[in-house]
Formats: sequence, C-alpha cells, structure tokens
Amino acid sequence: MDTISRSRSFWWDRARCAHDDVPVLEAVIFDFDTPLEATERDAHMFRDLIWSLHCGDVRVGITAASSRDRVEPLVRDLIGDGVVEVMITGDDVARPKPDPEMYHRALHELGVGPESAMAVEHSKAGFHTARSAGLATIVVTTLGARNVDYVGAAAVMHRYDCAQPLSAQRCRRLHEQWWIGRSRLSA
Repeated sequence: MDTISRSRSFWWDRARCAHDDVPVLEAVIFDFDTPLEATERDAHMFRDLIWSLHCGDVRVGITAASSRDRVEPLVRDLIGDGVVEVMITGDDVARPKPDPEMYHRALHELGVGPESAMAVEHSKAGFHTARSAGLATIVVTTLGARNVDYVGAAAVMHRYDCAQPLSAQRCRRLHEQWWIGRSRLSA
C-alpha cells in the first residue's frame, strides 16, 4: 500500500478484530436470482463491490436457481470474466433453494467453511436459505421485500447505491460484528 492510500485510512480499518475467535472473511457468495432492480448506478455499485472483494483477496461466488446457460452470460456482461470463482446454478443441484444445497456446494467448491463466508441475498426466502447454511448474511432488498423483518442479518440495505456502500472492507467489518454478536448471544 502506498503512502497516500495508507494516510487516507485509519488504523482500525486495517487492524484485525480484537476477538481472536472471530473467523476471517474469505469468501462472499451472491444470490443472482433477483435481477438488480436497477438503476445503472446500482449496477455500477454492484460491480465496484465485486471488484473490491476480488482486489481485497476475498473470493467471490454466485448462486442462481436459473440454468447455467442463462446465468453465465448475465454474469459475464455485468462483472466480466475471471472474477467469480464459483458459480452454482439450478443445473448443479438436486434440491434448489430454499434448500441450502446451493450454498453447501458453493462453500465446498470455494474450500471454505460457513464461518469464513458471507452471503448477499435479496429476499426473505433467500435470507433464510443462507442462514440455514450457517452464513452471515447481508440483505439488499428488492422493492417487494422492503417491509420484511430480517432478524439476524449482518446488515439490511435497500440498494447497492447508498450512503455507506458495500466494499471488501465493510463486508469484513460486518462479518466480524455479526460473529461477535453471535458469540455474545451464545455466552
């Protein structure tokens, strides 16, 4: 990191959490079933998030109930090639969502446990699917899912384009906070 970049961040943005038992975020798995309701700005913020994760050494996976033939071109058009490491579609599983098989398969192919990953979902059913797989989950709501209670979510956002957009750094912080809160509840 160069001097200019380092001077624009604070030590707590670079520091590891004080809780030694909090797992490190290694992967983020996105639900790609709900199209980005989107303004071009939301799509741009989503791409920025994906690249922030990729450049921040956080692996990226995608799950989608649709067929691979339908999802791959959408991912390629929106994100590009070589960034998404794992893509699990309806073609790859026997039991689609709401069964957590997609997430279990994505975790297996990424080589990480649920404690080291986070999901980004867009619906109540998707949120419960990710949670049943043991994942800390960020919900970016769609218009139809805004008045739903997402108890236990790491964060709930109404758009990707917001005052505090998601980035690799913010995902790491939300992941840590979620695990710290979870450990306090079980203590």
